[in-house]
Amino acid sequence: MKLFKGLTLFAALAEAGVGAVEDDFCPNVRWSKVGEACVPSQKWVTTCNAAGTLTISAHIDHFYAAVPSTIKTKLLGDLVKEDGWAEGDEDDELKKTVALSFSQVEVNGASVIRGVYTFGPSESASNAAKPLVNNVDLELATPLSYTVTCDYDSSISVEISEVGIDANPTFGGTSTTGSLDIGATLTGADDSSKKWTIGDTVTLTVADNTADSLTVSVAIESCTAYSDKDYLQNPVPISKGTCYEDQINTQIVARDDLRVFVLSFDAFKYSIGGKAAYVKCQLRACFVNSDGSRDTAYLTCAQL
Repeated sequence: MKLFKGLTLFAALAEAGVGAVEDDFCPNVRWSKVGEACVPSQKWVTTCNAAGTLTISAHIDHFYAAVPSTIKTKLLGDLVKEDGWAEGDEDDELKKTVALSFSQVEVNGASVIRGVYTFGPSESASNAAKPLVNNVDLELATPLSYTVTCDYDSSISVEISEVGIDANPTFGGTSTTGSLDIGATLTGADDSSKKWTIGDTVTLTVADNTADSLTVSVAIESCTAYSDKDYLQNPVPISKGTCYEDQINTQIVARDDLRVFVLSFDAFKYSIGGKAAYVKCQLRACFVNSDGSRDTAYLTCAQL
């Protein structure tokens, strides 16, 4: 018997305007009263992941108002077996990673990709969430429905170290903290030495490492090479949007309308400083709707 079908029955912070708690007390010590709402507290963690997913860590008391110790092991086992949960890091804890529902919104004048996940009892899940375990009838410990929101930057800075002569380059870039897992990958070096010489063609490709539940359109807005690892000294533009500057023989390899996602340039060496260049690229990520369109309310996305 599937006891916990659709068990998304717990939450992060209570949304403004949700219904009031009927009692003066919350279900148990894992919940705290904020205004007229009970919100999960002790041992409750929600984490917005760079892949565009949400990881939930919760205590069994967040699910049910009172769980006798005699059935706790079976209840935890059923949650793991039937609803795809995993055992948590501590006793009586569970973890699960879920997909988010996305849209492009404006926050303080900046365009962001917003992911939303709503927890709470639903008509289809309420009966299944009140199981009989070892002849003990459990009561749901989630009186309200509430939502977790994850906001991700649309503008992503990617840094790629040591591109150039006699360097040991990093094949791939890392995005800034708090961004989606979108970077850039470099190819073109000799596979055996992992080094370039002057005139070798270096190809830079957008790397989208996000979850399948999130579709984004990513463009290279600009790339600049520097002579130091702090990305400050002797800047040399590699590209500037679709009107790239041909300072080091940059070529657009792949584009979709105005969206540039692969470009190449000749490896080079600074006449001063170290033996390598350090490349920083600015990428623009925009959410793609189910019909393949991008949100036209944001010019940068509409043009991608």
